[in-house]
This record gives sequence, C-alpha cells and structure tokens, in this order.
Amino acid sequence: MKKVLLIFTVLIATAALAQDDLGEWLQLVKQDLKAQKKEIITKGMQTFTDEEAKRFWPIYDAYNAELDNFVDARVALIKAYADDYDHMTDAKAEELLNRRFAIQKQRNLLDEKYRKEFATALSPRRLVRFYQIEHQLDLLIELRAASQIPMMKWW
Repeated sequence: MKKVLLIFTVLIATAALAQDDLGEWLQLVKQDLKAQKKEIITKGMQTFTDEEAKRFWPIYDAYNAELDNFVDARVALIKAYADDYDHMTDAKAEELLNRRFAIQKQRNLLDEKYRKEFATALSPRRLVRFYQIEHQLDLLIELRAASQIPMMKWW
C-alpha cells in the first residue's frame, strides 16, 4: 500500500513538469501502480477462485485501461493549477473547478458501466468487497495527492 501511495505521490509531484517531459517515465509509473493495485486487490479479495479470476481480471484490465484517462486528466488538472497558482484569476479557478467536476462525473459513469460487467464475474457480496477496496485505494491516493497540493490563494 505504501508503495502505491509513493508512486502516486511521485506521479503528482511530476505534474509541475511539462507534459512532454513525462513521456515514457509516466507510462512506467502507471504500469507499476497498476501492478501494485492488482496485488492489493488480490490480497484484499482473499484470493479468487479460478473461475472468478478468469472472468474478473479481463474486466478489471479493461476498467484500468479506461481509468488511465482519469489519471491523465487529473495530472493535467493539477499541472494547470500549478501553472496558474501565483496568478490565478476567478475565471481560471472556475474553469479548473468545472474540469474537476467533469472528471468526477465521467469517473462515476465509468464505475457504473463497469459495475454491471464486474457483476457478471463476482457475487454481489464479492462485488461490494471489490468496490470497497477500490474506493479505499482511491481515497488514499487522493488524500496523498491533496496533501501535496497547496490550497488556493484567496487574496
């Protein structure tokens, strides 16, 4: 778990760099993060039956591939915030907030879409457990990222 948080912190810390400078390094970090999440999910689910694993992991891989878009959007949002931090206008602040809510809305739609697919692989109780683990990971990553981002100046 600590490794996942460390990787994401490094990912967020690099958001101040130009997007072009991230390139291949960002892809490697995301691959490592995915591998760590899979390990944590496997442990948290207290193993999968062979049948569950055969059905679950392809769905999870597709889900994670689409989640990459949200990681990229989040990094871009943080970069935009950092770029304008010292000269933030009300208009820019409102734009960034609108982008944040749009990202959250799309993420919720993605979760709803995949909920139906995961339900074909897991029993309802196992599905709840998976989403609890996924939610806890998201919260930990978000908290870690938020702790590294300075609050908006208001004056």
